[in-house]
Amino acid sequence: MEFLQTLFGWIGDFTWGWSLVPILVIFGIFITIATGFVQIEYFGRMFRVLSNKNNADDSNQISAREALLVSVGGRVGGGNIAGVAVAITLGGPGAVFWMWAIALVGMATSLVECS
Repeated sequence: MEFLQTLFGWIGDFTWGWSLVPILVIFGIFITIATGFVQIEYFGRMFRVLSNKNNADDSNQISAREALLVSVGGRVGGGNIAGVAVAITLGGPGAVFWMWAIALVGMATSLVECS
């Protein structure tokens, strides 16, 4: 039992230090390649879903657009929005580029995590 505690303690110390970001990026790139660039493949479909109106007869039915917006709102949250504002303020245009680059990798990671 002590071996497992020591092992997981070492893994926890390693992953919650400076190495967390490179580990997440490497796994994100791996997942992106393994899923066949799923975040780029379905990017156009997202805009088609957003532009469609609810054509259902039942007024209580949730449209695909409403479901997408609720799920994005629940996934992003207020903390991420505040973090982006601070990053743009402190980092400038370079921070925006890296946020977009990491967001593309994070989309595939999020898909695998939520599935």
